[in-house]
Amino acid sequence: MNIAIIGGGFAGLTAAYELGKKGHRTVLFERMSELGGLAGTFEIEGARLERGYHHWFTSDTHIVDLMGELGLGDRVMWIASKTGLFYGGKIWNWMGPVDIMRFTPLPFVDRIRLGLTTFYLQTRRNKLAEYEKITAVSWLKKYAGRQAWEKAWGPLFWGKFGAEAENIPLEWLWYKTVLRLGSRKGLQKEVLGYPRGSFQVLIDALEQAVLKQGGRVAKGASVSRIVVEEGAACGLRFDDAARDSLRSQGLEPNAGGYFPFDRVVCTAPSFATLRLLDELPDWYVAKMKAAKYMAAVLVILKLKHSMSPIYWLNVGDRSIPFVATIEQTNFIAPEVYNGKRIVYISNYLAPSSPYFQMSRDELFDAYLPGLRKIAPEFSPDWVEEYWHFKEAAAQPIVPLNYSRQIPEYQTPIRHLYLANTTQIYPEDRGTNYSVRLGQIVARLVDEEI
Repeated sequence: MNIAIIGGGFAGLTAAYELGKKGHRTVLFERMSELGGLAGTFEIEGARLERGYHHWFTSDTHIVDLMGELGLGDRVMWIASKTGLFYGGKIWNWMGPVDIMRFTPLPFVDRIRLGLTTFYLQTRRNKLAEYEKITAVSWLKKYAGRQAWEKAWGPLFWGKFGAEAENIPLEWLWYKTVLRLGSRKGLQKEVLGYPRGSFQVLIDALEQAVLKQGGRVAKGASVSRIVVEEGAACGLRFDDAARDSLRSQGLEPNAGGYFPFDRVVCTAPSFATLRLLDELPDWYVAKMKAAKYMAAVLVILKLKHSMSPIYWLNVGDRSIPFVATIEQTNFIAPEVYNGKRIVYISNYLAPSSPYFQMSRDELFDAYLPGLRKIAPEFSPDWVEEYWHFKEAAAQPIVPLNYSRQIPEYQTPIRHLYLANTTQIYPEDRGTNYSVRLGQIVARLVDEEI
């Protein structure tokens, strides 16, 4: 079968690879000039760095196994990391029970409650049906205490989910707790995974594997329409410029002016998918719209000096207009980047936020007071270079009881499949789950064929 795959992130790349293994001819279309989405990389100091910070937990077996299958197993590194919380003008270590007990902004009894509730969530299994029915804020206020919500968890939820912070199901916190603490070795040590050479080594290996199977990869090819005839997806349309580019690569449209395919797999965000066709029934569209998206804005600094000893620093100070700093060179050795210090400034927000519209320079100016709060000695003179990336569909936000509202992979339109981050519930995003998603949809397509 000739199968079109829309989207060149890890879900699309994996789907193309898996379908090629089963003997199908695939063409992957990516609107950007490079593959990988926010896990795609750019060059910095002779190395490659992800546009959005990424790592693996020890439970991320799908992507680690894929690395091994592609002959990259020796590139998987497991590295000790360090997490912290900035609150009350101070950086607090935030690695385990001992650190929670040292968090003096909370009364002693509330520290005990915070630690016990975190441990309780970590030990619960198969609680999705229970935890997706209630909000995290209601459960945390009841069992950890109001101050634990306001001083520890609340600022993180507000920073990550904005106006939706108090609507987030407990399921999200439960799963994050299980995953994060599952990567801990002992009470105070965490190890995270990263590919030596950056995520680019896996992106390149997947692309080359697809090409070796006889598949094609078309970059800079933005789909304008999914063609549906007699209730079935049968091809893709492109604007004139993209169509001419595809023809130069040996792909030809049919007499109807579109490029015919036997099956179509779309890995674009739900709102972007809905722009490509009108034929989906209302009940399925409602499922696609049940999950909302938070956007992400990332500013990456190349510095002369380190900002802190922490790799992942959550920001609990709501006066600071970003949610975290991730100092890559407290995780990967600075020598990889020619001795420079690399820091991500991370922000989750609504696409309508003024910060989403700001330029790189405007964002840096807006963030500078917050950076100086975290590192009082910080100076713009430290900054040798900086970059700016953003993504409108970075973080799915799911409602209560979402397990009943997840859109099916096989859409009501025959031969059209949907595979995006709204379907990896109860996880919410991550390269491991995108790989798993690509594997699942590839298997379903092949079984249906």
